[in-house]
Formats: sequence, structure tokens, C-alpha cells
Amino acid sequence: MQELAANYLEHFTVELGEYPSIVLDDAAPESLLELDRLIRDTFGPGNLVSVYEALSAAAESELPHCAEVDEKVCPLDIYFFVLDFLGTKAFSAHGGD
Repeated sequence: MQELAANYLEHFTVELGEYPSIVLDDAAPESLLELDRLIRDTFGPGNLVSVYEALSAAAESELPHCAEVDEKVCPLDIYFFVLDFLGTKAFSAHGGD
């Protein structure tokens, strides 16, 4: 799950400046685009920063379900939604092992 989260992070661009933003690259894998669509459909638009924070926390933590998450940046419901998605994708990628 950590490796998948880290791989997904490579498809984000952090734009600093007067109005900092996070942008999902056009070349992102279909599964990451699917996660973005699911988040928008479930929680509404404008949550890409939360997805980025959730992926960052999951990539950096040995125990992602116990990771500390800045709830001001990423509400816990979005964080655990992302973790569930990652777990599903990571599990299916390993053929059930």
C-alpha cells in the first residue's frame, strides 16, 4: 500500500506561488483518476489537496491505518476512503497474496 501511494504521488504537481495549488498530471494512471472521480462523487469537488495529504501520510507510514493525519487538510473520512481504495488496489495487484 505504501508503494502504491508513493507511486500515485509522482503524478501530482505542487504549484507554489501567491495561490498555491495541487494539480493531478494528465498522464496519471487510470486507477488514480478513478480515485479522484470517486472522491469527487462521494465528497464533492475541491478535495485534491486532501487526497494528496492522504497519499502522503500513507506513503510515509509503516502503519497507514494508525498514521497521524492533519484533519484540517484531510478529514478522516476522506483519509480512510483513500486507504480503503489503496488496500483494494494493492491487494488485487498481488493476486490475493
